Amino acid sequence: MAKKIHTKRLRYIPRGNERNRAPRLKTFLTEDAAKKYAESLKLKNYKVQKTNFGLGRKFKIVLE
Repeated sequence: MAKKIHTKRLRYIPRGNERNRAPRLKTFLTEDAAKKYAESLKLKNYKVQKTNFGLGRKFKIVLE
């Protein structure tokens, strides 16, 4: 007979779609990479900004 998983343990097993936070935004290592990605998506009014979080110096795309 197979051993039953305890019900307390079953509550903490991740099921995949129960993530309770906002998705992270896409960041780029260089300003050129951000511009290239924005042009590949055919964005017209965008601005490339430095991110203000973390230790790294990354860039993000902001729509105007």
